[in-house]
Amino acid sequence: MDAQVLMQGAAQMPITELERFVQQLNALIVQRKTTDTNYRQRFLLGKINETILSKDKTERYQFLIFKHEFNVLSDAEHQELMQLTEKEEIIRVQRLTYLVELAQLKGLSLSQLMENLGLNQRANALIS
Repeated sequence: MDAQVLMQGAAQMPITELERFVQQLNALIVQRKTTDTNYRQRFLLGKINETILSKDKTERYQFLIFKHEFNVLSDAEHQELMQLTEKEEIIRVQRLTYLVELAQLKGLSLSQLMENLGLNQRANALIS
């Protein structure tokens, strides 16, 4: 069926019927996306690549850790370090969740997947 014909038919529907139709279309799209393994793998790879601290924040985080090791953090810097640590931990957990799901879809162990993707396991571990 042609999309233009669908649009013309939708334009004639009462609003409540149109809303129900759109909800059904959205459910169909979600169903197709979740059953399409290749789509899900691409989606997960995109999310894995997105779930990292920005370069600036990573550099700042490492600098604050360095200062913390030498006990020369100001109170403001300590607060900033705590905020960055929390954010970084949340990102790592989310990234690990994506990596585990992708490994399962591909039938690989997590370490095999990370090796295939060229990811440093230590850098991606939950605990540094």
